[in-house]
Amino acid sequence: MKKALAIVIFCLLAVLSIPAVAQVDKYEAMATDSLHREIVFNLCDSVMEGRGAGTRGGEAARKYIRQYFKELELKPFYFKDTYAFRYNNEITMHNIMGVVPALQPCDKYIIVSAHYDHLGMIKGKTYPGADDNASGVAALLTLANMCTEMRRDSVGPFVNILFVAFDGKEYSMAGSKRFVADLPFATGDIVCEINMDILGSTLVPVHKNPEYLIVLGRNTLPEDLRDIITKSNLSRGLNLDIDYTFYGSDDFTRTMYRLGDHYPFNQKGVPALLFTSGFHQHTLKTTDTPEIIDYKVLAKRTKLIFNTIQGISNVRHH
Repeated sequence: MKKALAIVIFCLLAVLSIPAVAQVDKYEAMATDSLHREIVFNLCDSVMEGRGAGTRGGEAARKYIRQYFKELELKPFYFKDTYAFRYNNEITMHNIMGVVPALQPCDKYIIVSAHYDHLGMIKGKTYPGADDNASGVAALLTLANMCTEMRRDSVGPFVNILFVAFDGKEYSMAGSKRFVADLPFATGDIVCEINMDILGSTLVPVHKNPEYLIVLGRNTLPEDLRDIITKSNLSRGLNLDIDYTFYGSDDFTRTMYRLGDHYPFNQKGVPALLFTSGFHQHTLKTTDTPEIIDYKVLAKRTKLIFNTIQGISNVRHH
């Protein structure tokens, strides 16, 4: 009798788990090579002029991202979808924001970010910034799309997901510093900050596997969250070669971690992660064009980040 009951329970649990797996498959299927390619090429179009902060190219990029958020029907963040500020009383910059609300009223946030500015035009030459950081913005917009669909299906998220495209990264992280300084709630309400910067290349593998990913800041997470990235990678069959250091160097790991838009959050005690594929020979050069991106791997990295967001949301909900 007990054996028969155990079999029934096992079968019931198996059946109940199928929709959850099917739903994850549905959202992961939205992270396509073609979608990432389209976004990167759009952000590197000649009208963007390298997306320099405070330039007409930067404004064009801002309009593109705002429209994307609008079409997804993301909610304003404290009644705003953009936040304008002055940098050194010289340049007006704009952060772009949109929220996928938690299923139930909740004060907690996961912040997902990528900077959209780049070097712009210097001495008549355009710096497209495909990997730095149109690739990160492509992941950001794709993740917003995935989380929006999940919210429509009423299966999540269990905390608010705030998507932010930061301006002014090339000006000593001006956008993220200003955002943290003017945060309208306590930093303790931020479960985690997830930042994506230079995410699309496979040019400098950590080992020999081109399907790799560097994740810095895992040690800033509470202990019950530290295995979520590895578990998501294995359970979803993504099989990315993940390294939690910057090419094995403690010194480079500490230095690199301090150079991204996640760092102002961490300085305030917020757990913060950087997802990146590392510097390469095209970084900060005119040759950083859409052709150097590996869109298949970029899509796979986006899927991992989506599952990481979901894992953190689920753990903190329960």
